[in-house]
Amino acid sequence: MKVLFGMLAHETNTFASGMGDFKRWASNGWSVGEEIFAKYRNKVSYPAGMIKAAEEDGVELIPTISLSNCGPKPTKEAVEYAVAELIKAAKERKGEYAGICLALHGAGCAENTDDLEAYTLKRVREVVGPDMPITVTLDLHGNITPEMVELANGLFGCKQYPHIDEADTGYSAMKTLIRMLREEARRPQTALVQLPLLVAPPIACTFDKPMKPITDYVANYAAKHGLIDAAFFHGFPNADLPCVGASVVVVAEKGAKEAAAEIAKYIWEMREQLKFEGLMPDAAVDRALAELKKPGTGYVVINEISDNPGAGAPGTGTHLLRELLSRNLEKTIFGYIHDPDIALLAHKVGVGETVSGLLGGKTDKIHGAPIELHNATVCSLSDGNATFVSPMMEGLPECYGKTARLRVGNVEIIVTELLGEQTYDDRPFYVTGADITQYDIICLKSENHFKSFFQPRAKAIVATDPPGIGTSNFDFYNYQRIRRPIYPIDRETTFSPLT
Repeated sequence: MKVLFGMLAHETNTFASGMGDFKRWASNGWSVGEEIFAKYRNKVSYPAGMIKAAEEDGVELIPTISLSNCGPKPTKEAVEYAVAELIKAAKERKGEYAGICLALHGAGCAENTDDLEAYTLKRVREVVGPDMPITVTLDLHGNITPEMVELANGLFGCKQYPHIDEADTGYSAMKTLIRMLREEARRPQTALVQLPLLVAPPIACTFDKPMKPITDYVANYAAKHGLIDAAFFHGFPNADLPCVGASVVVVAEKGAKEAAAEIAKYIWEMREQLKFEGLMPDAAVDRALAELKKPGTGYVVINEISDNPGAGAPGTGTHLLRELLSRNLEKTIFGYIHDPDIALLAHKVGVGETVSGLLGGKTDKIHGAPIELHNATVCSLSDGNATFVSPMMEGLPECYGKTARLRVGNVEIIVTELLGEQTYDDRPFYVTGADITQYDIICLKSENHFKSFFQPRAKAIVATDPPGIGTSNFDFYNYQRIRRPIYPIDRETTFSPLT
């Protein structure tokens, strides 16, 4: 028995300026065919779990493509190219495979579609027809639509944030598909309940309250009632689309609709606990200094939510960095800010020399004005090639391009040529020779994914949320198309999952 599999995912921030071409989409990696096995076997992410499940059950996999990123809307041309590569493999091997397992995202849109997942599945269905079993993995931050449900035979969402269970999700989706194909189980029901609820990502780390008890409730409910899968999708609020918002998806042999409604009711009743109010950079630095004075050793992490590249933000924001430079605190390091001009200039002049110019703030005015560097010392240089050590990304490659560590007063700054992934672990620092254990304050751009590495190691974590297109201040966004009323923007929103 053979199964076609692959990944085509994009988390789209509709508030980002401009459009993203295919090069931008593929900047985190583009794998075709057998390359997928080399990249993911015995590693992490959804394809890794799919491979493990298939190999355990003696199922032959037919690889297609692997592509995943975030950012502004992909262009129509980018979408058509990526989807065409997937469809090409599906057509060429048609007749060989009995089912399909795909890793999509759930918060994808593009120049030519509001629902990239449904668009992709429709194109696949045009090749294989309505009867072929298709299971799909989706990101916890998906904005799930009825069309996705209709076009697949099971939507499997990751449950943890940081997403340390992506491989587990891929494994479950593939195992369920194999059981269907071997007629060990009938095709399951999939039920979706969309809640009129925006969840602020910074408050939603599933390691901590208030989200951990909710996540545990869903897992326990699924186990108690024998569900194949139950997922609470937090949604992706950094987009202005009718589908934006939290949802519950249940996959079960029976009773999926009733289970989804009961879980959604529980979550809705917990909505008041999901409030978040971010600190401005000055208050965040004050909080970090206060934490350092408390008993114990170790560094404090300040994470800049609003310029998180993992939410489609540009990674060029200067709000937090400007505050750090004004304080000129010892043992402070910032990693990283994306600025190819300064990174390349540092490589040109070399270690021990100085660079001057405008750093950051070149994408738009929202994320802060450029910072004027005057004779910043080049401490070290790197080609930016790294391998992640974070539990979420362990073993996968990353490249920041030409990277420099600069010093301005007491503050050190990691500057990269390329906009890579958000800061998951210490790799942006490590590639420049910086040992983060030697610093008091570590600053980075991320919402929660960094916690899988830093939370066990840091003395404290402080979030800052200045203006930016990744902010969790919903009043910042000029929403025009989302469903209304929706909580917490509309405080009097009511909801009944049974209507």
